[in-house]
Amino acid sequence: MAVRNANVDYCGVVNLLRDLIKRKICTKAEAKKIAVRIAVQYGADIIISL
Repeated sequence: MAVRNANVDYCGVVNLLRDLIKRKICTKAEAKKIAVRIAVQYGADIIISL
């Protein structure tokens, strides 16, 4: 059974959001809202800026 690390998962999501911002698929404001919601959902306890 694989152990899930919420902070590692969250870091991956933030990297994906950065790429979406760079490609102009998502605005930075939208990405911030998504990041906050996912951090809460995953239970991540680190802060990463976009």
